[in-house]
Amino acid sequence: MDSQDAALDLSALLLPVSGQLLVVPSVVVAEIIKRRPLEPPPGAPDWLLGYVKWHQASVPGLSFEALNHSGIAEEQTGSRIVIFGCLGEGGAAIHYALLTRGVPNLLRLTAEVLEQIQGVNPGPAERMKVRVYGQAAAIPDLDHIEHRLSELSAAGG
Repeated sequence: MDSQDAALDLSALLLPVSGQLLVVPSVVVAEIIKRRPLEPPPGAPDWLLGYVKWHQASVPGLSFEALNHSGIAEEQTGSRIVIFGCLGEGGAAIHYALLTRGVPNLLRLTAEVLEQIQGVNPGPAERMKVRVYGQAAAIPDLDHIEHRLSELSAAGG
């Protein structure tokens, strides 16, 4: 293991979504809450499931599957809503939510347990396909997701 591999020691979450697993750094997750009803506003894009009330804020709930052109998030028993936090332009905090199909799992990522899957093209909302602890997963492209949110905000949604 070289010094670059030794530097990979990251707390992450494994999020089950329809048809796959997502690996996200735990630092971008603000909270995980129980599933709540989401009603999309009229004329909303298919990836906007609606808004969820969270700490006196109205947070957009997104379908990763629709953003990635791989279907629509499906509700099932045990679904959770994962609240993400990021810094928008001007340093203002922005929050959004993704619907999962079950309870996310905390894991520790090291070079020994994370391997990029070669020869598989990631979807538009994915940075790369990986294998973690022997399971196929994807690392989402949070910049892409946040860009789509900014387009929605710019359009007045």
